[in-house]
Amino acid sequence: MPAKSEAGSEVRAPREMTLAKKILAIGLMSGTSADGVDAALVSFGNRIQLIATDYFPYPSSLRADVLRASGPECDADLVCRLNAKLGKIFGASAVRLARKNKVPLEDVEFVGSHGQTIRHLPSHDKGGLSSTLQIGDGSEICRATGCIVVSDFRTADIAAGGCGAPLAPFAHFSMFGHKKEDRVVHNLGGISNVTWLKGGGGLDSVTGFDTGPANMLLDFCAEKFFGKQYDKNGSEALKGAVDKRLLAHCLAHLFLKKDPPKSAGRESFGAGYFETLLKKFGTVKPLDFMRTLCAVTAETAVGQTLKHFRPRGKVRWILCGGGAYNRAIVAEIKARLGSKGEVSLSGEFGFGEKSVEAVLMAILAFRTVQGLSGNLPKVTGAKNYAVLGKISLPGPD
Repeated sequence: MPAKSEAGSEVRAPREMTLAKKILAIGLMSGTSADGVDAALVSFGNRIQLIATDYFPYPSSLRADVLRASGPECDADLVCRLNAKLGKIFGASAVRLARKNKVPLEDVEFVGSHGQTIRHLPSHDKGGLSSTLQIGDGSEICRATGCIVVSDFRTADIAAGGCGAPLAPFAHFSMFGHKKEDRVVHNLGGISNVTWLKGGGGLDSVTGFDTGPANMLLDFCAEKFFGKQYDKNGSEALKGAVDKRLLAHCLAHLFLKKDPPKSAGRESFGAGYFETLLKKFGTVKPLDFMRTLCAVTAETAVGQTLKHFRPRGKVRWILCGGGAYNRAIVAEIKARLGSKGEVSLSGEFGFGEKSVEAVLMAILAFRTVQGLSGNLPKVTGAKNYAVLGKISLPGPD
């Protein structure tokens, strides 16, 4: 039976995507690290193919404004201005990607844009009110590109009773699913999330959840201790050692004790939490602080995966997101998996580590323009499937 919306109308459940001819789309993503826009040119046909990627970094002043708007005392005027400014930047990112690859924008069927998360407030209490806010006006992107734009994907899942995240498992199935091999896709963005892909399973067997912090806390560390935006390749963290007291404290966080479905953001692991850690563990050496936070990411992801997914044997662990380049995180993951898993990078499967979420946005937009659902209720906790996003249409010539 098809899932039903709350109004009673049928919403088609997910199915695998096939097309008689190839179409081109662009996906745009900026995560909780708020460092810039990842853009991906994607081809849809008998399979999903990543054609090209680009990265559009935020100017330091803009990043500072985004982080201020994401903080507890942001003002409405700033958020309002950033909504338009980020829309223009996302639009410029799409235009630059197309021009770099000599693709006329007229040949791009649509653009999918995640926007920039300013607030993500899922309620894990029964009957509680959930909300989320991603800015970067889709109309501005539409104006810049002349393309159909799908944006603001998360709110439809929240309206359906879900957490609005993670949305990645749907795309992970299309990109990394295997007929025989059990796989875990571990996205290391600002927040860490995992997707379980059972070998030979269909979309109804896919599940996943946010596991805890990743680059978000590490970026705070890099800025606080070393004056850097991030710890490139984990070079600083590799010099440190795990502090057992700090590790134990982090692992006692209430979010980690919750069962899926669940999602997290800056509200759980942002600047406020980092400042609390600094006050309580200010005597921990900076390099040890960073290495310990890498261990927190690995421990929470591997521990919760083995607990909730219960792999039948050795599992392939596919890393994506900016944290996949952090050698300290990778080392900590490998140490905890041992003989239970084999670690690979998403680039080995044709999707570069920093491009996976941008491809996800193109996939979700593809679903939306066809009137098909893009969430997985088992993952987000939604009551039903939902067509995600809001559509911006170009005006007449």
